[in-house]
Amino acid sequence: MNIKKVIKERGWTLERLAAEMTNKKGDKGITHAAVSQMINGNPTIDKLQEIASIIGVSISELVADDGAPITRKCPHCGKPINIKIENPET
Repeated sequence: MNIKKVIKERGWTLERLAAEMTNKKGDKGITHAAVSQMINGNPTIDKLQEIASIIGVSISELVADDGAPITRKCPHCGKPINIKIENPET
């Protein structure tokens, strides 16, 4: 999963994306550092959806890794979760 690559391919910068994202108060604008930390960490589905919506892609496009499964830690128990995203059109 290379979210930064997809963002760049769509003509966006992290700074521009940060300006469009919603902060905790519901207003537009978060810091570049917050976006970078979010992308490099373990972004929530809600944040992935927000990023995808802003840059004009689907979540599956945003997180796709050429069909390779994505492994994330469960936020509740810490166990690894393997996620495979398939494109129904292929």
